Amino acid sequence: MNNNPFKDQIIIDGLQYCNWNREIFEDLLRGGITAIHVTLVYWENTEESFERIKIWEKLFNEYSDIIFHAKKTNDIFHSKKNNKLAIIFGFQNSAPISNDIYLIEKFFIKGLRFMQLTYNNQTALGGGCFEKIDSGISRFGRAVIEEMNRLGMIIDLSHAGRKTCLDAIEYSKKPVAISHANPLFFHDSKRNIDNDVLKKLVSKDGFIGLSLYPLHLKNNNNCKLEDFCEMIIKLSNLIGLDHIGIGSDLCSNWDDSVVMWMRNGKWTKKLDFGESKNKSSAWPAQPLWFEKGSDLINIYYGLSKLGMKEKDIFKILGSNWLEFFKISFG
Repeated sequence: MNNNPFKDQIIIDGLQYCNWNREIFEDLLRGGITAIHVTLVYWENTEESFERIKIWEKLFNEYSDIIFHAKKTNDIFHSKKNNKLAIIFGFQNSAPISNDIYLIEKFFIKGLRFMQLTYNNQTALGGGCFEKIDSGISRFGRAVIEEMNRLGMIIDLSHAGRKTCLDAIEYSKKPVAISHANPLFFHDSKRNIDNDVLKKLVSKDGFIGLSLYPLHLKNNNNCKLEDFCEMIIKLSNLIGLDHIGIGSDLCSNWDDSVVMWMRNGKWTKKLDFGESKNKSSAWPAQPLWFEKGSDLINIYYGLSKLGMKEKDIFKILGSNWLEFFKISFG
């Protein structure tokens, strides 16, 4: 890592969902990654979600020499100083809170710092991006936003519908995030975000983490590094450099049954293939330049090649997220 330009920098990936083990943690550390927002649940209920947290507590004990549970921004600096990977908890759905607003604080005490209001489908809080009609934020959704603001939990609008995004941005008293998506101008995906929502997001100091999940990319896994980096520059010209980071949505070390769990959960007895055009039940292949977490370095080299200043590259790759965390949870 001595020659790694990340050595003295704060580098943050705003979302990953991996089947974690020592090999993955060590790859990230060798690559100079400082912190990861990790997905704990998709469709799990309350009890199952607390069980997922218990699994992570065991991981923190087992790998205490290389990982650390980050609950505030100072924990990220602590991890960097001690050569440990900071882990930030997130839910990709509001299913774990059911209809119980008091559960939000209980999860917050356990370290939850991100929660999506929806995961593709309609929830009690708002509309998902796969719904034909987007309800916008519900009465309960407004109450949840208020509670998340009070606690210092980041409202994540990834997988939310357009109206739900606009409603949440408007209603929240704190900036909100879209932790893992790309602009719609880069690739036409239900999960990607149109210019109007992006502009509204940043007008309230919001944030987007750019995704490297193949189905969110131009030409999917054949997306070129240069194309991705050119998109970053175009987006920074549209909404400003300070509102952009990376939320790679890397999903590694899983068998194919897990991608179908992500798409189907327990809500349907039919097979739902999400945005897979060929109805594949397998994980989509990653671009060759981003197959593991440490490959974040390739974005550094890609942006450098296009002439972006190094200080601005490090903003995209970490310090922008860090500043957003300071505002969000202190």
